[in-house]
Amino acid sequence: MTTRDRLMLRSAMAAVRDCADTMETQAASLLQALLAVPLDEGLRAHARELGDGLRDASSRVMFELALLQAEVVEGKADTATVVQRLSGMDAWMMGAVASMADVAEEMEKAAERDEANEHAFVLVIEATGVLMQGLEQAKSATQALSAATSTR
Repeated sequence: MTTRDRLMLRSAMAAVRDCADTMETQAASLLQALLAVPLDEGLRAHARELGDGLRDASSRVMFELALLQAEVVEGKADTATVVQRLSGMDAWMMGAVASMADVAEEMEKAAERDEANEHAFVLVIEATGVLMQGLEQAKSATQALSAATSTR
């Protein structure tokens, strides 16, 4: 593995780690913020489920990253394996973020029925935007690593 490959590998792993960390932070922040706004209990329950799903995805990715890092250090994982595993982590996080669309849609409908629910809808949309940016950076870094190593 060349020095450039190692740098790209570290960069891709860091981007995935940052995305997972952002996911954990956004889940906690969103749930905390939603406690302070008026919200139907059914929607609040869906928001809690969403937060739990985001935290679960984040925890799983962090665990997988720790395992992968150990394998890389021990020389047990080549670049192709790293790309494959990072791509899987990206997909796992994308699945968690995709679930936000359902909650956002429910919140939007609630906001259309009652303006008091609009702030909750905005909070979910803002959190989704932050997570999409982090996910895009993680996917881009993984794809860059894949492209760099597949040209050989």
